[in-house]
Amino acid sequence: MLEASRNKDEIIVKQKHNLIFIAIGIILVGIAAFCVWIVVSLLPFETAYTFVDVLSVVFVSVFILTVLGLGAYVIVTNSKRVIINNDGVLCKSLVGMHHIKWSDIKDWGISYCGQTRGEGNTYYLYFSDHQCQAKDDCRKKLKGKMIKAFVFEREYFEAVSRIVPFCKKRVTVEPFIGTDKYHLIF
Repeated sequence: MLEASRNKDEIIVKQKHNLIFIAIGIILVGIAAFCVWIVVSLLPFETAYTFVDVLSVVFVSVFILTVLGLGAYVIVTNSKRVIINNDGVLCKSLVGMHHIKWSDIKDWGISYCGQTRGEGNTYYLYFSDHQCQAKDDCRKKLKGKMIKAFVFEREYFEAVSRIVPFCKKRVTVEPFIGTDKYHLIF
């Protein structure tokens, strides 16, 4: 679902069909708000709280927080754009932006992330201002603040052939390119 539009001196990486996922996130946030409204309309309970009252409030609260968290995660993840240009790498989303200059990049590349049922393998295109530890020849431990974008299996070779050469011209650090060998695992 990666969409990489390339100009002469810039590549913009974002998720395709992100408006659908943002709408799903807004619906999840709406469901959480509706559940809060229902709980507030039921208050106050009787003067003496029973165990069932407390248990139901805890259950509904956990449900509301889970739905609200999922909605926020979907909205933030799918509003993200990674802009790669001559100045460095910039990540913009609804919650803010993060910029790393080319001279500050210590580690970058494509690291194996996991598998999904419909999309196959997933990878991270990542840029970091600190060195990340390699787990094996496919992935690194991507901890700390960095810029990451999802790359699905069908876009892996496009990312390696289009984005990596563009970045190699601008940074002195060699990229980590995780090998694509996990596609045989069921």
